[in-house]
Amino acid sequence: MLKKTLKAAGIGFLIGAVIGNLIAILTGNSDTGGVTFASQKLLDMAGGNSTVAMLLQSLFSGLYGAVCFAGMSFYEIERMPLAAATALHCALIVLLFIPIALLLGWVSDIGTLLIISGMQLIGFFIIWLIMYFGYKKQIRELNEMQKGFNNKDK
Repeated sequence: MLKKTLKAAGIGFLIGAVIGNLIAILTGNSDTGGVTFASQKLLDMAGGNSTVAMLLQSLFSGLYGAVCFAGMSFYEIERMPLAAATALHCALIVLLFIPIALLLGWVSDIGTLLIISGMQLIGFFIIWLIMYFGYKKQIRELNEMQKGFNNKDK
């Protein structure tokens, strides 16, 4: 399981770095009309060096992606209930999002941060509901199949 988790983390790191930089490119326009590769806050933190800012953007976006993907391993633990796995994965993602979003300048104020965090919580709840009802339907179908199989033996 560790090997699978590390592989997922590696893939998540790459995807997170690409998506983080893509979002920064698509949403960030400098005052000169050119494209920026990081938020102004991150550029200021990097002393105006856009290369350092982009490396920090890649590193922390990648870290966020790695944790998101590696956290899916919670669902593989057979003894862990679905609700617990979902809650742990959600907590991990939301609690890591907050410092990374503030550090990289993805959000400009606490209100926006709370809205995005709330949207993540709602998204996880919807995912949990979908999985819960899907598993419940599968269990019902399996129980019906077992009853039919047991009735054939009589």
